Amino acid sequence: MKKLLFMFFLLMFLCFPIKSNAVVTNSSYSVKLNVFLKNDCKDCEQEKDWLEEYRKESFMDIEYINIDDNNELYDKIKKALSIKSNKTPLVIIGSNYFIGFDNNVKEELTNAIKSYEGIESYCDTVSKIRKNEDIKDCIKQNKGIYNQQKKISIFIKVIIAIVSICLIIGAGLIIKKKKLLSRLHR
Repeated sequence: MKKLLFMFFLLMFLCFPIKSNAVVTNSSYSVKLNVFLKNDCKDCEQEKDWLEEYRKESFMDIEYINIDDNNELYDKIKKALSIKSNKTPLVIIGSNYFIGFDNNVKEELTNAIKSYEGIESYCDTVSKIRKNEDIKDCIKQNKGIYNQQKKISIFIKVIIAIVSICLIIGAGLIIKKKKLLSRLHR
């Protein structure tokens, strides 16, 4: 019984704190980030500093666009992607966008960058909008690139949970079998 409890707690310790970022990446492909900033925006400066640091360990092509100088493009982007907020910074990767800057946005951006890193070619909605091209196909092409990572993470957690349950049940059956055999031999 002690062995069973030990195995149970060991498996719980190993399985529950898992936060998987399992995505197959090929870092030879650069990720294009379009970052919309404005003057006198503290979050914009903090995000820019963070992105420049993060750029050192990742393949990223970052274009900073000041909306004070290019408000027309900013408005087109918001309309095309149905963005209601006027808050900055606004980061667009493929068809995904991230508004503001805090720890949650940092984590989401990191995950999105990792998701897009492994993609040889994806559609950059900002460049399409700049050329006044339709982005419907662009959004379809990019669909699932970033969200796929979340699905993989959940899948891995479910597999680990199933394996853990099987191991616990198996250990319990082995212990019961040993007890029965020891009683029969007495």
